[in-house]
Amino acid sequence: MSIKEEINQLLKEMRYEELVARTLENQGTLRYLFRLLYHPFGLERWRAIAGLGYITEAMLQNSQGDVREIIRRLLWSMNDESGTTSWSAPEAIGEIIYHNPNEFAEFVPIVVNASEEEIFHRGIVWTLGRVGSKEPGLVREFMPLLINFLSHPKPEVRGHAARSLGQMGSEAKGALLFLGGLLKDNNEIEVYESNQIINIKIRDLAQRAMKYILSTA
Repeated sequence: MSIKEEINQLLKEMRYEELVARTLENQGTLRYLFRLLYHPFGLERWRAIAGLGYITEAMLQNSQGDVREIIRRLLWSMNDESGTTSWSAPEAIGEIIYHNPNEFAEFVPIVVNASEEEIFHRGIVWTLGRVGSKEPGLVREFMPLLINFLSHPKPEVRGHAARSLGQMGSEAKGALLFLGGLLKDNNEIEVYESNQIINIKIRDLAQRAMKYILSTA
């Protein structure tokens, strides 16, 4: 079995501990995870994102490798000058920050600055929700951006903005009125939850977000 096939198999079976051990042994395997980030949809990319989170956490704990260099590579892949576009780079950076929020907090505004590029809007709002679910204070200043994205022309961005606000709990109580505006939005989007992709209507995401915000207020 080739290294590529081995990594794909570990991701498919979500054997993240083995993936971490394999990568610490040979960090060259990271390039196979990076390749999966160039896909805008699909279960494989989400498992690669999750894998990067576990790997970079272990790298930091074991003082092996430069996690900041990995983040810089991901940021570069979002730049037009890189020659290609890594659609899922914002989510990957968000997952890395989620695992070590205090260590990499300075990268949150850098990811958000990519909001000028519409293709990254979904990833940016996902990242804010992911980080905000653990350290809401790190994303508090970007609440207006999330609220603004609730009226985004693309359903996937509106839905993920609603979901992210919900993940922030009581910190997002100022968004309740705006979330209410989505309660009649019947557009359906894909969301990655509990290690699988589900289809859910935006109105349901908004309702769920409002319920959680109120329960934690």
